[in-house]
Amino acid sequence: MKLLVTGAKGFIGRNLIELLGKDKEVEVFEYDKDTDPQMLHYFTKECDFVFHLAAVHRPKDEAEFNKVNHLFFGDLLEMLRSEKNACPVLLTSSFQATQNSDYGRSKLAAEKALKKHAETMNSKAIIYRLTNTFGRYAKPNHHSVVATFCYNIARGLPIEISDPERVMKLYYIDDLIDSFLSHLNNNIEPDPDGFYRLPKDLEYKITLKDLADKIYSFKASSDEDLALSMADEFTRKLYETYTNYILAKE
Repeated sequence: MKLLVTGAKGFIGRNLIELLGKDKEVEVFEYDKDTDPQMLHYFTKECDFVFHLAAVHRPKDEAEFNKVNHLFFGDLLEMLRSEKNACPVLLTSSFQATQNSDYGRSKLAAEKALKKHAETMNSKAIIYRLTNTFGRYAKPNHHSVVATFCYNIARGLPIEISDPERVMKLYYIDDLIDSFLSHLNNNIEPDPDGFYRLPKDLEYKITLKDLADKIYSFKASSDEDLALSMADEFTRKLYETYTNYILAKE
């Protein structure tokens, strides 16, 4: 298979491509903001599946939300149509698509564009409405509160919590990538509302205070204490994430 991954150097993209690189049966077309735009014409002609992960979250100019999250995606879909390529397209959207914000509106517009494209091409639209996702390669102060807490606590830097009792809903990156890849060889049905999410047992809920306390405990615990706590899947995944920020370069 030939797989097109946009946003290839982003948080989710890096994790996806790292795993795909171990599969000798696929060829990966990597596209990100530094790729020659003309390559997209070739990629959309040849690809058998699209993972559209390219997006902006905290741009300096809010007009970038619509430009990247909606209009760029629309251009990609138009290229697929011009090549008569009816391959499946997986879009990473957000639970914020229902919210009245520039980011939310741009994600909702992308969802609508993909649904219309799928109807026109009689193709598969796979729309994931993601919640907060954590794991290796997430940038602190950008992608994830988990990344920010792990990075700062590992380095003895302060963290700020404005609402300690706020409940976070979290996905772990490996679980998400596994779910994405399951679409390559299976016809998986969406939730009743037409969107895809991880199963409830893979959606972790924790308050900001408890999240911070748990990460602080990693820094303070002995190896024996940590071994005892690893029976909890969420703690294991969070600790694996934390160790990445110990090892990461400044």
